[in-house]
Amino acid sequence: MTDPIDQHLAEITARTETDDVLDQLIAANDQLLTTLDEVIDVEAGLQQILDRAKEA
Repeated sequence: MTDPIDQHLAEITARTETDDVLDQLIAANDQLLTTLDEVIDVEAGLQQILDRAKEA
């Protein structure tokens, strides 16, 4: 039978590893959202240039 203390330590370790992975995923998601915001800003700028060119 598994020692309850060892089992508890294994569960804590698994949760800690899961938390670390989740933190990495959240950081990667935040970076993707930042990049997407930058792309949207560039697209908006290009659209303004295109609109001005059509008016000229």
